[in-house]
Amino acid sequence: MEPRIRWINHKGKRIVYVDYTNLSSNDKKAFFAVIDQAREFVLKAGSNLLLLVDVRNSFGDSEIIARLKQDGKEEKPFIHKQAVVGITGFKGVLLAAVNSFTGLGIKPFDTLDQAKDWLVS
Repeated sequence: MEPRIRWINHKGKRIVYVDYTNLSSNDKKAFFAVIDQAREFVLKAGSNLLLLVDVRNSFGDSEIIARLKQDGKEEKPFIHKQAVVGITGFKGVLLAAVNSFTGLGIKPFDTLDQAKDWLVS
């Protein structure tokens, strides 16, 4: 199994890929473990990062969203562009709240390829 947070390459550029797929608030320990790993990875990776977050089939509660907002605010100085895949339904409202709180301007996409193309453009 590949690590949930890793570098991927797309059209000659490096992207930090954060895989939150299939996580839920039913197992907060697992969800928070990935959040912690992502934060540590981003803070050590340097600056001007391209970040791709995959939240397909994942579901968080207010505690998880609050943590993502806080971490996003701390990570903002390191991120150049950020895209997310898997935003459907109510997740769109949560993304708007995260964007408003952090100022990150995370852009949602339907597919990983669309998100990767935008990030490297």
